Amino acid sequence: MRSGPLTIAVGIDYSDESAAAARWAATMAEHHGWPMILVHGFAPPLFVGSLPGYRLDVAHDVARRRVESLADDLRLTFPDLHLSTLLSSDPAVPLLVKVSTEVDALILGHHRPGWAERLTSTSISCTLSGLSHCPVVTVPFGHVTPHGPIALAIDVDAPSQRAFEVAFDRAELTHRAVAVVCAIPDDLSLADVESTYARADALLTPWRRRYPDCPTTLQLIPGEPHRTLADAVPDASLQVVTRPRLRHSRTRWISSVARAMQRRANSPIAVVEYEQAP
Repeated sequence: MRSGPLTIAVGIDYSDESAAAARWAATMAEHHGWPMILVHGFAPPLFVGSLPGYRLDVAHDVARRRVESLADDLRLTFPDLHLSTLLSSDPAVPLLVKVSTEVDALILGHHRPGWAERLTSTSISCTLSGLSHCPVVTVPFGHVTPHGPIALAIDVDAPSQRAFEVAFDRAELTHRAVAVVCAIPDDLSLADVESTYARADALLTPWRRRYPDCPTTLQLIPGEPHRTLADAVPDASLQVVTRPRLRHSRTRWISSVARAMQRRANSPIAVVEYEQAP
């Protein structure tokens, strides 16, 4: 339903996860004729950059070889891909936040840190999911279900127009079904279950009319959404979830359903801005 090609950016580093995310993005970009840009900010942590033996020219050369090598591999594998690169000495997070104002989607690799890493740091993908100006798709290493439905997690009390749009646009482009999931409390009465289902179904009505060729299912999932929604559609090719409405609130992001799903999901997950229906 959009006019003109999307432009997608892929944030890369030296990890297998970022290379896998680039390949996942390249598959989409080549198929749909979307321009794609590889982005690498190679600024070191402050304590590394201040060490006597650190040389910016060497760091730049290593980063350049990484970007060129990955770009060459992608061009060989995807000969019709419209690919460009951006190499910068800026730190990765502010660079990618800036890039997110100029593209339609930001693709990042995602790995699951151990408990010690969770206590001492946060991943770039999690940080950017809370700051980006465009949807962020994090791709776990080893994703193997590219042909499954698009899963859309909704909150009937605060539905996001943008999340519906992203999910249905993606489903239409890839000829996939949309599997809508909504978490409900375990102890909800039968009458309240029926009422919640009716409200969720009513939210879908205009989207079913707008996208008549996209099969749509709706499922209520009992349980805490932080634990249940990530696994609700195990064969999903993409999951779509809304981030907290206060984008720059770190506390809201850390405790959000979107972050919990991102950490648990086995498939790519798109975290999109909250946008209320008009």
